[in-house]
Amino acid sequence: MNNQLYMAPMLDFTDGTFRDVYFKHFSGVDRAISPFIVISENSFYKKKAIQSLLPSLYESIPVEPQILGKDPLAFAALVNLLEAEGFQSVNINMGCPARAVVNKGRGSGLLPYPDKIEKFLDIAFSKINIPLSVKMRTGLNSHNEIYPLIQILNAYPISEVIIHPRLGIKKYEGPVDLEVMDDLVALLRMPIVFNGDISRSSFYMLNKRYRSIDRWMLGRELLRDPFLAQDIKISLSSNKNILSGTFAVNNERAVTVRAFHDDLLKAFTGIIKREAALVGKMKAYWSFWESLFPLKKWEIEKMKRIVKLDEYIHCIDRIFDN
Repeated sequence: MNNQLYMAPMLDFTDGTFRDVYFKHFSGVDRAISPFIVISENSFYKKKAIQSLLPSLYESIPVEPQILGKDPLAFAALVNLLEAEGFQSVNINMGCPARAVVNKGRGSGLLPYPDKIEKFLDIAFSKINIPLSVKMRTGLNSHNEIYPLIQILNAYPISEVIIHPRLGIKKYEGPVDLEVMDDLVALLRMPIVFNGDISRSSFYMLNKRYRSIDRWMLGRELLRDPFLAQDIKISLSSNKNILSGTFAVNNERAVTVRAFHDDLLKAFTGIIKREAALVGKMKAYWSFWESLFPLKKWEIEKMKRIVKLDEYIHCIDRIFDN
């Protein structure tokens, strides 16, 4: 089975600048979903959002734009515009758990309303020409919300469903619900992408449990552990579980991470002009990367309080210093 690994859409983290730098230093990821762009309920599209997506047409792996919204006509108009620019598929977000999104009936806020989802898909598929995938949670308030959606999803030519088996109200807390996932694997007719807490410690178990799934989406764990995708591919090709144990970097891998960090800082320096904002952007990634350096906790905590670029770079030198 040819397993495919996806980079999850993470707003403010996995944008085009990040992806471009990441793929120069790490391998293993086959496909990416872009962080969502929002459609206005009163206008068909925002040109600036579309323009920001255009460079992804030329990335080293396929990138599928993700759209957040609940108006099917506005959605279809945006999809058709993206198709005209060269995109070959799109994704609709029915999973975002952010309160501001849910309160507007978007993201996982759609899940309690099967009639709205059916109407959305019915109109969307009547007006678009390129494949549409769906990214979703297994409910907003209850896993019972997903079961009425199964028949609806099966009625449309959805290219794939990316399932994060966790409730929207749980955000990223608690374990994923594999019993609900078992039901969906048995009942859904289209390809399924498993998403949610895929890590070194969980992938081997999940791959063994879900033999029919060959598509896996890596999110927060890929940021914490940038070698995760390539190590999963090595493990699969060798039929050996090399994924157990810590992912703290050794000296060789620390060199790769440092080069990746420096290239990312250079890329963002050309985009973010205000010094404090640039440092803040880089520090946000360290909320994930700090796990790679368990022996550098003091240096990392000091770095989190810095706002000047030269002081930030000095701290980074200390973190990477053996």
